[in-house]
Amino acid sequence: MKNKTNPKLRTRKILRWSRIAVQILCFLFAASLFSQAFNGVKEVFTAMGKGEPLSWSAFVLRTLVLCGVTILLGRIFCGWVCAFGALGDWIYQLSGALLKKTKKKLPKIPLAWIPWLQKCKYLMLFVILLLCFLGKGGWVTQNSPWTIFSLLTAGNFAIGKFPVAIVLFVLLLIGMAWEERFFCKFFCPMGAVFSLLPEFPVFSLKRKEEQCIPNCKACKMNCPVSIKIGEDPLTEGECIRCGRCMQVCPKKNISLFPKGER
Repeated sequence: MKNKTNPKLRTRKILRWSRIAVQILCFLFAASLFSQAFNGVKEVFTAMGKGEPLSWSAFVLRTLVLCGVTILLGRIFCGWVCAFGALGDWIYQLSGALLKKTKKKLPKIPLAWIPWLQKCKYLMLFVILLLCFLGKGGWVTQNSPWTIFSLLTAGNFAIGKFPVAIVLFVLLLIGMAWEERFFCKFFCPMGAVFSLLPEFPVFSLKRKEEQCIPNCKACKMNCPVSIKIGEDPLTEGECIRCGRCMQVCPKKNISLFPKGER
């Protein structure tokens, strides 16, 4: 019988349910924050393309605030706040429940492919910013799947004017049901921005590698973005601070520590 009073178990449960509560609240009251933040990025490159001075709009200010938070705390926005990320989590969980009930399995993307597929979001970011620089920002918005998401979460169902965006949105929903954090890992341009920022978090995840079970991959196999803390410095920026690795590590080797204590 499991010890329900185990402090570490209780802490992990608190972390899990706290994250779920924050995701629900942000989905209900700040669903457009992702789109607003990325609009700020697009505004910057649109102004650069026109040779105009930067306007300190609300979108640009939100972008700067979120970038500052990311530099200090890591990609906590992606793991806890982003409504589009939360939608992906819920769709994947629903898909898993249905597959379990029907006793079916979907083919998994090989782990070896994921580091390469993760680079797609940087290409996506480059193409979008290039189009904005060239004055095609309106075209980007017209065909963007997160335009559909923003309209729907705002209660605006007049989406018939965006056929390409609707198709892309549906394809992303299918991808979310197939692969955990499908959009976040492979196609999110804002995630690409965050992962490129210098990381000076007040608290970062630390893994005591010397205490790990040989060949154990519990954290990586359960990580929504398929990384192992401390394994490859080039992938550290992918971490969304969800805390899942802390919950599944059989040796409880992963915890939050000030970065200076690594």
